[in-house]
Amino acid sequence: MNAGKLDRRIDIMRAGSQVDNGFNSVPGAPAVLATRWASWKPANGREAFENMGVEAKAGGTFWVRWDSVTSTITTTDTVAYGGRDWNIVGVQEIGRREGVELIVAAGD
Repeated sequence: MNAGKLDRRIDIMRAGSQVDNGFNSVPGAPAVLATRWASWKPANGREAFENMGVEAKAGGTFWVRWDSVTSTITTTDTVAYGGRDWNIVGVQEIGRREGVELIVAAGD
């Protein structure tokens, strides 16, 4: 993975410990799991029909170096970048412990 292409700074967020609010358990506030340099490739724009309407969806792919933290990223985590929260919809290892590919969609 070419270090020169890792030109974006992202925060990988993970929900905090569950909290009992008296009625049920809810996820705690998200906290920064890690801050890493990443490469970004936006996906082609698409429109999805949701709730009887058309909604534009933004998405793309982040690539980060593999390490002991990035290897634990799952689709329940999110990425904070560019003033937005991005939902992770797919995670794939690149090579053998070379990098991690995070496929993301714009959060709600």
